[in-house]
This record gives sequence, C-alpha cells and structure tokens, in this order.
Amino acid sequence: MSATIAIVVHVVVILFLVIGFQFKSDKKTNPLDNINTINATVISSETLDAEKKPPKQNDLQKRLAEEKKQLQSELEAEKKKAEEAKKLVEQKKAKEAKKLVEQKKAKEAKKLVEQKKAEEKKRKDAGKLAAEKAAEQERLAKILEAEEAEINAAEAEAQRVAKARAMSREIAIYQDAIRSRVQSRWRKPISKQPDAWCKVYVRQAPGGYVEDVVVEQCTGDEAFRRSVEEAVWKSDPLPEPPIPELFDRDLRFKFIPEI
Repeated sequence: MSATIAIVVHVVVILFLVIGFQFKSDKKTNPLDNINTINATVISSETLDAEKKPPKQNDLQKRLAEEKKQLQSELEAEKKKAEEAKKLVEQKKAKEAKKLVEQKKAKEAKKLVEQKKAEEKKRKDAGKLAAEKAAEQERLAKILEAEEAEINAAEAEAQRVAKARAMSREIAIYQDAIRSRVQSRWRKPISKQPDAWCKVYVRQAPGGYVEDVVVEQCTGDEAFRRSVEEAVWKSDPLPEPPIPELFDRDLRFKFIPEI
C-alpha cells in the first residue's frame, strides 16, 4: 500500500513538471521573430506536429508513459498480491472452519461414545442389580421353602405322633378287650401260681375267628399254660378292633390272670 502511494505521488509531481515546462515553452516562442523568413517548404501535418514538439517533451512523455505502464504493472501486481492474500485468507478461513467442524464432529462423537458407555454401564448396573435382586429373592424363597418344609414336617410328625398315640390307645383298648375275653374264659388251675403269666400268639381270621393258638412263653407250670391256651380257644370269636386298621391276623399279647 505504501509503494502504491509513493508511485501516485511520483506521477503527480511529474505531471506538474510537464505542465510547467509547456507553459514556459509557450511563453518564449513568438511567431513574429521569424517574420523576415522568405523560404518555405511544404511539409505534412505529421512532420509539423513532430517539429512543434520539443525533444525534451517527447522524452518526458515517453518516460511518463513508461512510468505509467510500470505503475499499471505494479498496480496489477499489487492487485494480484491482494487477490492472492485474499485467497489465502479465504483458504485459511475455510481450513479453520473445516477444523472447527471436524472438532465439533469429534466432540459430538466423543460425547456420543461417552453417552453409549454411560448407557451400557447403566444397563450393566441394572442387570447386575436385577441379578442380585433375583438371587436374593431366590435365597429368600429357598429359606421360606425350607421353613415351610420344616413346618410341614413338624405338622406331619405331630400328626403322626398324635395318630400313633391314638393308635396306641386303640391298640391298648383292643388288647384289653382280648385279655378281658380270655380272662372271662380262663379257669384257674388247682396249683397256686400267683405271679404266673404267659405270652400268647394267636392267628385269627376276619371277624376274630381263632385259627391257631401258641403259648410262646410262660412262667407257670404246664397246667397253667394249658389253662391259658384253652381260655383263648374258648374266647373264639375274639373281639373286633375299634377301627378296621387295627385288625391283624397275627396277634401277640401278654396274659396276666386276675386272681
């Protein structure tokens, strides 16, 4: 820019010099000074114009044209430089804009990756929490199942014990009925045996009908043993059990006579 201003100033100065030189040349030339000249030569208008122009003026115009041409060349060069600078600025701006776009895209991609990682972590944490919750529920279910099984087992055992006790009572009643029947049919032997007893096996048919009698063990003499065996045969049919489940074809009971 400074070179352009210098060139313009230089041209203006040269123009002022040319104008002043022409003014001085016109002032000195007087047509009346050559009034006594007789000889005349026919010349063309071009030659006349060429002769009218002083040599220095021609050189000055030539130099001025060259300087003008150089000035135009320099202006064009400056214009070209300005265009190139403008182009470089635009390229730089485009590059910076592209860089900003790429940075923005990279930032958005990074943000998207972080969001995906966060979502994946959240999903894994949720899955882990769900698995832990399911495991805890399964553990509690097993505990409840075990407790329920214990309760059921306890209830079943209680029912079994109660049933066994009830059965024991019923069996005791059944055996007492059999002993009472045998006792009512027993005839005391002549020999005195106050502490004698016998363990008796009886095979019976449904309805209490006696099929066989065997005295397996006896503390009394032979007369006492035969009296007990005869009493069992005389008790046919034996009393029926209070409940059908107590019926057994093979019976064993201990007979202790009431003397």
